[in-house]
Amino acid sequence: MKRIIIIEDHPIVVFNLKLGLHGQDGIEVIETYNSGNALLSSQILEDIDLALLDINLPDLNGFEICKYLKANHPHIKIIGISSFEDYEHITQLLKNGANGYIVKGAKNSEMIEAINEVLNGSQYLCNTSKAALDNTTNITHKSVKLTKREQQIIELANIKPCIEFISDGMGESKPSMEIYFKMLKQKLEFYNININLPAIQIS
Repeated sequence: MKRIIIIEDHPIVVFNLKLGLHGQDGIEVIETYNSGNALLSSQILEDIDLALLDINLPDLNGFEICKYLKANHPHIKIIGISSFEDYEHITQLLKNGANGYIVKGAKNSEMIEAINEVLNGSQYLCNTSKAALDNTTNITHKSVKLTKREQQIIELANIKPCIEFISDGMGESKPSMEIYFKMLKQKLEFYNININLPAIQIS
C-alpha cells in the first residue's frame, strides 16, 4: 500500500482528491495539510511515499515545500497540483525536485495514472504542462502576456522597491514574494519584455 499526503488549502479540492483516490488499489491517503507549517510539524513523513502539492498556500509556498521535502525526505515523490499553467511555475517546481505536474481540474483517471507513473520512477506531466514546456521555444515576447498578479507586483515595485512593501501589498510572506519576484524577473529576461522592474535586494 502506497501512502499519500495532500498539501492543499482549499477544502473542496482536498475533498475531491480524497474522493477520487478513495478505494483505489494500492493507494491510501494518510493525511492532509492546509499549510506549509502544518506539514513541517508532521511526524509521519518518513512513512510517506508521495505528496500531492499545491503551489499557493497561506504561509510557505509549494516551491519552498518541494525543496524542503527533497532535502529532508528525499524518498517522497512529489506531484505538483496547481491552477498555474505557465512555463515559469511549472519549471520552477520541477527544478525544485517535483516528479510531476498536473493542472487542477484534471480527470480522476489522469491523477491515478500520474501517481502510478511517478511511484514507478517516471516523470508525469499533464498535457497542459507539456504544451507549456514544448511551446516556449516558439513564443515571441509579443505573444507573452503578464498576469494580473505580475502586473500588481510591478506596480508595487515601482512605487517602493522594497520586498517587504511588495509582500504586504500582495498579502504574501516575504520568502514567498522573493521567489515570485525572482520568477517574474526571469520571465521578463527570458522573453525580452521591455518593462521597468526596479532592482530589489533579495537574500
